[in-house]
Amino acid sequence: MELIGLISLTCTLMVSAGQTAESAQPAIDPKIEAILDNLEAGGDEVKDLHCKVEYSVVDKLNLDEYTKYGEIRYLRDEPNPRFIVHFNKREQGGTVNRDKEWWLFDGRWLWEVNAGSRQVRKQEMVRPGERIDFFDIETTPFPLPFGQKKDQILENFDVTLEAPKPSDPPGTDHLHCVPKPTSRLAGEYDSFDFYVDRKLHLPRRIVATERKSLKILTSNFPDLSAASINRGVKRDMFKPLKEWNKLGKPIVERLPEVKAGTNPS
Repeated sequence: MELIGLISLTCTLMVSAGQTAESAQPAIDPKIEAILDNLEAGGDEVKDLHCKVEYSVVDKLNLDEYTKYGEIRYLRDEPNPRFIVHFNKREQGGTVNRDKEWWLFDGRWLWEVNAGSRQVRKQEMVRPGERIDFFDIETTPFPLPFGQKKDQILENFDVTLEAPKPSDPPGTDHLHCVPKPTSRLAGEYDSFDFYVDRKLHLPRRIVATERKSLKILTSNFPDLSAASINRGVKRDMFKPLKEWNKLGKPIVERLPEVKAGTNPS
């Protein structure tokens, strides 16, 4: 699912029951620990967010690449947060495509809408009343690119602090995260890179390098600033748009019904 690549560029890992980051981790560089502490705290401060996003895919296997341009809105809400990503421009091979795309999670349903292909898909991600912890990289179906827990990152990745380069977003620290050999995604991803803003303590760029597909997935947030955060994003911004009705009837995918006495998870 492309949303996974865009929103997270992190991973969903199932860690052995009873294992703790404290028992599994050797001594860590104090600079890295401080960055991760700030990254976790910075995410905790985000109640809502609205900024631009640039999502690029470099396909080394098929010698192809493209970049999508749009914006992302996020709202911390109960019982689950809401977000919407809207793309209105795609550049590929010197060609510009203006067909719109949306990815909307309204707290229960995930909408995938493509105006170019006239496809509308509505997928039930949680049942009524169920909760998702989007800040838990071990369980969430699509973790958000901020608010990750330091202990979980250290438990699941070998983390190094890279020397700054001219191509880095200005004012950021570059964390290079390699999945540990025991992680579920170790065979799928070579690495994840977070460029963490030193003032906002949020990623301005996230890069994932896939091992099997030889793809490099990059999300840039070019205008992310203090003005992007807690600016009063409203709940009514996370509803299906009327223009989607012109694209045809949505394909609806519901979760299986839960039988009495069984665990819905």
